[in-house]
Amino acid sequence: MRGADLVLIILFAASISAFSSAETGSQELLVEEIGDAPGKLWGPGEIGEQWQIVSPNNTTTIGTFILNDSVDVFALNISSTNWTTVGFWVSNNDSVSISIQRLNQSTWSIVEFANGDEGELGLDHGLHAIRLERIGSFEEEISYRFTLENIGSFDGEERFVNLAWMFTPFYVFAGVLLILPLVIVLWWNRNDLLPPGKKDGGLVENERYILNSLRERFSTSDGAMRREEVNLALSVLGEGSWNSVSEELGVPEIRYFTENIDICAWRFEGSRRSFLIGIKTGTSSWEMAAIRIFSPLGEVTTIRSVVPEMVFQDDEVFIGNLEAGVTTFVQIETLGNPPVVNMHISGLVDGKPVAAVPTNSIELEEE
Repeated sequence: MRGADLVLIILFAASISAFSSAETGSQELLVEEIGDAPGKLWGPGEIGEQWQIVSPNNTTTIGTFILNDSVDVFALNISSTNWTTVGFWVSNNDSVSISIQRLNQSTWSIVEFANGDEGELGLDHGLHAIRLERIGSFEEEISYRFTLENIGSFDGEERFVNLAWMFTPFYVFAGVLLILPLVIVLWWNRNDLLPPGKKDGGLVENERYILNSLRERFSTSDGAMRREEVNLALSVLGEGSWNSVSEELGVPEIRYFTENIDICAWRFEGSRRSFLIGIKTGTSSWEMAAIRIFSPLGEVTTIRSVVPEMVFQDDEVFIGNLEAGVTTFVQIETLGNPPVVNMHISGLVDGKPVAAVPTNSIELEEE
């Protein structure tokens, strides 16, 4: 009887021990390296029993680097159809590093990897690789212990969601709002931005008619146009017709150009003593401007008349103030018989006296 009781006690103790082992195993599964793990990754059709397959479900694997052994590769099987996040680390060993490599299931090439610094990696269904590498000396055996932890599953197709479409209305609104001031400025300055050829054709024809009438007036001495008509014609030409006059009248006999002023003088056939002088100011305005007609040979030259009406005395015409960027036309008729005449334009620019003297002259002997 006592023997039977002893047997029952032994069986009860063994069952308690087995139950405790099973409960511990459910928390952490301890696995030992079988033989010497290969030191390279398998290729297509190569994977076999030499690559030990490890489960990611809270498994601790014990292995050893023998002499002249520096790399051990294990296979990691993900059985879940969803993606699984696997955590991993090496316990208490600074001489061994660990990394997990996510593999393409057709070519077995490495798609993504993480080392012990990251400590986790998302893996899809299939076989992947665990790589252990020795750090330091190869002259002794080194034991290592690494642990895998199943952190959880997720749907890999929903990891990244493109929400750029939600911002499209904002981008359109912001673009219109930012470009609207530029459109308004361009519209306000459309007349200045368009080339002369794009302006209204009626204005160009009107300028051409005025120029032809002035040419006829200056080429004859019978005064076909009254003085008032000449005044009006010259004032109309002064409203930004510089390019039209230059194209219609041709190359001037005198031309002087700087950043502050552009001066041209034309003489028409049959008007030996009459000149059409054009003055276009630059970025600065002129004060107390005046034109002087003189003979470089020293002979006396006198101004007979000026159109439009301006104050003149002897050989000088007082124009007055000229705003920046404006065009002014003046017709001057002279007296005397100098064979050659020239011009001298003077005035104040930014409070400083400035004089412009063209280098070329007009030979009056040529009809």
